[in-house]
Amino acid sequence: MSYGTRWMVLMMALIAIAGCGGNEQSPRSAAAEYGYDEREALRIRGDAARSRHWVLTLEGVRVYDSRTKALIREIALPGWSVARIRCHPDLALDRSGSALVSSNIEPKLWRIDGKSFEMSVREIRLNEREKWDVGFGAMAFSAEGTLFATTYRGGTLWRVDIQKGDARIVRAYRGPLKTCELTPQRVSGFERSE
Repeated sequence: MSYGTRWMVLMMALIAIAGCGGNEQSPRSAAAEYGYDEREALRIRGDAARSRHWVLTLEGVRVYDSRTKALIREIALPGWSVARIRCHPDLALDRSGSALVSSNIEPKLWRIDGKSFEMSVREIRLNEREKWDVGFGAMAFSAEGTLFATTYRGGTLWRVDIQKGDARIVRAYRGPLKTCELTPQRVSGFERSE
């Protein structure tokens, strides 16, 4: 990829990062609507296709029916670790309606099946890891289904291959992303960046 093309991709990505959007509801409005304390919610995601509302808390994940507001399931995350610092862990929903939960202090992903609510854990090997790169503080799936994540402290952008259990730094992007939020709109430019 030529220098000019990389520069153009980088500029498009930065514009996308600066934009708004996503599927996160405000903690205050969601708490009032679903009946939980807004201070409990680290991340909130809505799945309109399945009428679900996912809430990541320090204790685990709660799944609500978005029509009736009834609690469907509470899921504990065994071995999950979190630090309440700059970027909280994240929760991202894939195309099948399953949730991925990150730890912001270790490179692991907890997957909760969207149908059975069964949970599995996957360690992720960070290739070319920098000393400050540990767990993920923000995640989003691109429109093509690729998972992107940033490390909570270094802000390094990673393309995560869940099946292989590894992640690679996105090369067309240099420097830290100073954000604790990724959305499908923000990562769309990164899909074709290499």
